[in-house]
Amino acid sequence: MVITLVGEKLAKPGLEFIYYGPAEPCKSCRLARVCVGNLEPGRRYKIVKVRNIEHSCPLHEGKVRVVEVVEPAIEILVDPRTAIVGSKVTLKFVDCPDPEKADLVKPEGLFEGDTVKILEILDDVECSGRRYKLVRVVREKE
Repeated sequence: MVITLVGEKLAKPGLEFIYYGPAEPCKSCRLARVCVGNLEPGRRYKIVKVRNIEHSCPLHEGKVRVVEVVEPAIEILVDPRTAIVGSKVTLKFVDCPDPEKADLVKPEGLFEGDTVKILEILDDVECSGRRYKLVRVVREKE
């Protein structure tokens, strides 16, 4: 679990967001270490708890709230040979040129080379004559 700050209007349990990096005003903010210093650019986060602590912020209509976040499970297409529930694998994006499946081939929040744990097998998916497994994974941190 990670502690960070989000805009007061966004501070709701269950909300997911992708952190793209600090905005210009964040670089000189006294709260930057707690706010953006705990997050990795390009990763997806899910708010699990909102604390009753708020701070002023020039970006978020004046206030941010302290929240607890986790990296949520993400759905992705994988090679069927690696789709074993409970296994930890090094992520390799599959070759599926179908633009409708792009969010399942390279979902935001995961990078090729990440170590992920397969939590669940959801479905069989075909793309360009090849079969893949749609799985739900969570990133394993070193």
